[in-house]
Amino acid sequence: MTSIGAGTLPRRSPTVAGLAVEALRALGVDTLFCLPGVQNDDFFDELVDARDITAVATRHEQGAAYMAMGAAQVTGRPAALCVVPGPGMLNAAAGLTSAYWGNARVLALIGAVPSMWRGRGTGILHDLPDAAAALRQVTKHTDYIGRGIDAVGVWQRAIDELVSGVPRPVAVEVPVDVWSRPADGILDEPAAVTPSIDGGRIEEAARILGRAQRPLIMVGGGAQDASGPVTELAEMLEAPVFARHMGLGVVDTRHRLHAYLTMGRDLWPSSDVVLGIGTRMEFPNVEWGVRDSQQIVQINIDAAELDRYRTGTVGVHGDAAEACQLLVDALGRHNRRREDRTSELAELRARHFERIAHLEPQLSYLRAIRSVMPDDGIIVEDVTQIAFVAHIGYEHRRPRTYLATGGAGTLGAGVAHGIGAAATAPDRPQLTIIGDGGMLFTATELATAVQHDINTTVLLFDNGAYGNVQRLQRQRFGPDRTIASTLRNPDWVAFGESFGVRTERATSPETLPAVLAGSLAHSGPSMVVVDIADEPDPWPLLRVRR
Repeated sequence: MTSIGAGTLPRRSPTVAGLAVEALRALGVDTLFCLPGVQNDDFFDELVDARDITAVATRHEQGAAYMAMGAAQVTGRPAALCVVPGPGMLNAAAGLTSAYWGNARVLALIGAVPSMWRGRGTGILHDLPDAAAALRQVTKHTDYIGRGIDAVGVWQRAIDELVSGVPRPVAVEVPVDVWSRPADGILDEPAAVTPSIDGGRIEEAARILGRAQRPLIMVGGGAQDASGPVTELAEMLEAPVFARHMGLGVVDTRHRLHAYLTMGRDLWPSSDVVLGIGTRMEFPNVEWGVRDSQQIVQINIDAAELDRYRTGTVGVHGDAAEACQLLVDALGRHNRRREDRTSELAELRARHFERIAHLEPQLSYLRAIRSVMPDDGIIVEDVTQIAFVAHIGYEHRRPRTYLATGGAGTLGAGVAHGIGAAATAPDRPQLTIIGDGGMLFTATELATAVQHDINTTVLLFDNGAYGNVQRLQRQRFGPDRTIASTLRNPDWVAFGESFGVRTERATSPETLPAVLAGSLAHSGPSMVVVDIADEPDPWPLLRVRR
């Protein structure tokens, strides 16, 4: 393993709380999404004097966690939240599990009950029998500071873990009576430890890919910072590149070798070698199946993903950008000549758009969005019909412009998720696509956006139902067999305006661009409401099973 980022911070901190502030500074965190409470009072008293860190007060702990996730995803850098223990931590856990599957480096500062009562089940305020057991399920590293003397070591390991390896959350619990304890010491700059890439594996992968007749590339969220070398690999190999979800934007959809998901499914059976980059590849392995004659090569920073589904996978353990560049360099020694596949992909692309043409009005709304969003504009998806179709029908032009909760599939995260992204990238337009079913989960965070003047825009599609649930009920059980899926909603315009949010309605895909452009140009939070009827089912095209 190699260690990156040595150095020493000059500041000294006299308390555990002071070291926590230094840890945030060391990570480059200048915004803390938080909901204060009695167990963390001493920490927030320390934060008052930290003028370089802005405390964004949220209206619910889940909002704090979703915002931190959005901030981390849009930059690829660490973000942070702070909440109280017990119900506060459990409320934030939905956001932490979303960050876990959404490839987000989130540091969670969690208060704790007095150290002497830990694990004793007394029922003291915000007590849990074993808080760490819960946190371990939604983080890659969880630690606890029981004494001031332990603080430097715990904070150092936490920030090192956060910037190393798989981008996932890290949590530190600090008891109410420990924040103010003396903890002299110095934190080093966080040391990002990354796997040392095996040159032999790179050569083996280059030989296999170099000999391939019809190579295919699948990218996931782990490739978001590897767009350049991924595109270069694709061009060297004449290999189409597809993504299911988290890898959207790694390769511009306008590139001649980009393949939408249905195209990836068309190409899968005839591909002799498939290169997975920063993806778990669970979808094609589970849904499509792998032929005995099909060779899989995997590049992943998570060693557990290299051979999860199929023995015989050639795995390269390492950061996607570094490994792909090494593979580009090695491939020149092994690569064969192949026919240009531009025409083949153009035909498949035309067939793809014919296949999805019935997905209206979703496609028309997506074209309307694309017409006003700049290339670097940030879209945050919630679990809703328009967003589903965006996977296969939207023009994704740049990395880190389409944010989602990955395998968590979190309904209702969108409003807070988008606020976090917008707060961290204030110079880039940000749009959250959400349905009425998910809207009220974190809609109260509009108050946070107004209070802190965060330039987020919410595009709300209202069909008066948990639409996906209701459609499945009708399909499986009959049109008169729906239950608990119809919704009665507020007047959304009045709702938004009551927070001080600029709110308008758009009545069609044709009217949306002008309304949306005005909202995106508005210097503050805004919302656009669209009433929409039943939408065609996109799932047969999203799952495209064997």
